[in-house]
Amino acid sequence: LRNHVEQLGFKGNPPEVSRHRSVLKAHVLHRRRSGAWRFGTPKRALKPLWTAIDSFLDVTEAGRRPLAELYDRLRRPPFGIKDGPLPVIVVAALLARDDNVAVYERGSFMPAWTPSHAERLLRSPDAFEIRRCRIDGLRQAVFTRLAETLRLSTRRKPSLLDVVRGLVRFVASLTPYARRTLRISERARSIREALIRAREPAQLVFDELPGACGCPPFRLNQAEAPDSVDEFVRPLQAGLREMRNAYPALIERACAVLSDHLSLPRPAANLAAELQSRARHLEDVAVEPMLKSFVLRASDQALAPPDLITSLLTQLASKPPHEWGDADEDHFQVRAASVARAFRSAESLVVAADRKDGGQGLVRLAVARRGHPERDRVLPLRSADEARVTAIRDRILAAVRGNDSKTAACDRDQALAALALAAESLIGASEPAPPGKDVQ
Repeated sequence: LRNHVEQLGFKGNPPEVSRHRSVLKAHVLHRRRSGAWRFGTPKRALKPLWTAIDSFLDVTEAGRRPLAELYDRLRRPPFGIKDGPLPVIVVAALLARDDNVAVYERGSFMPAWTPSHAERLLRSPDAFEIRRCRIDGLRQAVFTRLAETLRLSTRRKPSLLDVVRGLVRFVASLTPYARRTLRISERARSIREALIRAREPAQLVFDELPGACGCPPFRLNQAEAPDSVDEFVRPLQAGLREMRNAYPALIERACAVLSDHLSLPRPAANLAAELQSRARHLEDVAVEPMLKSFVLRASDQALAPPDLITSLLTQLASKPPHEWGDADEDHFQVRAASVARAFRSAESLVVAADRKDGGQGLVRLAVARRGHPERDRVLPLRSADEARVTAIRDRILAAVRGNDSKTAACDRDQALAALALAAESLIGASEPAPPGKDVQ
């Protein structure tokens, strides 16, 4: 009889706990079934009470009913249950039927029963409502497919409430950014809105979510139509996947901005490693406050790559990225461009010293001509890229010197002018576009 009362959430002084345990133990409301502790049908003495509870729950299939009504029924003859054991019995009955009885607190669906709910029920039973949700036919096929989609693991055949709880937990697991960004498809936004606004399990699964996916609702006693289930589940899966990937996609876009502005490699682990190396060279020359803060964070050797990137994004947007809104992403892009310019200018001051780290050097390339903005880049000379960069250099020199049969030789000034214009074009092409209003 291990911790039955604590599992229900009822706490108090030892005599009270003992009385609660005696109710559960004496009537075998909580016992081992198939190797696990579960609530279920009591011994014969309480079976009439159990039947009365079932009768009340049958009535709730038509709509929610206050839990206080069940309390009143059980207090009256022929049962006359006292207020002490009453909540223990009622909560045990609800937990025994948690696959088909939905519980609401102050109008909101409870996806999972917790000890805090039991404690609030003791104080304010009037705040709770219940409703039985039993379904069959095509609706059964719908939520069975959804259970497979959500990879629900249950001790029994999946139920409607298993599916709804899985969907509610999915939304709760999303970052604040993923719960509010508009930079996902319109369909994914509609699915997300239906999940966030959900009040009734059956209405959510068979009406609101199909509508969000562009499908007709699934009616009671509707004829079997497997194709209609597939037409609903496929877009729902895609929408859930898009919501789950919204935050990783944000981090990927932010890394792309840093990579483009600072000529950093990808993936994120390589980006962080090179940025740490380059930032260390700037610790003594970075003076401007924003750049100084960026350099100190970027050179922090104690941070793993994901934490380093999160730290930089937090500094640039003045907010952790998981809490961003779309406007914060746009703000980050503007600040990143500004800090990157200062970072490159500071790097140009250390290029002349020819400082190297791990075989990596730096070279500054600047192009300026009248009527055009000056363009410059400080570029890393990575040892891993040495063979490819050397091959490209040799091909350019061969073309300039006329070694290439397709190109006539040119003098040095012509070659440098051409290279300057090419560099100007390449630097301009590599600069990120201004922040967009929406991403579909």
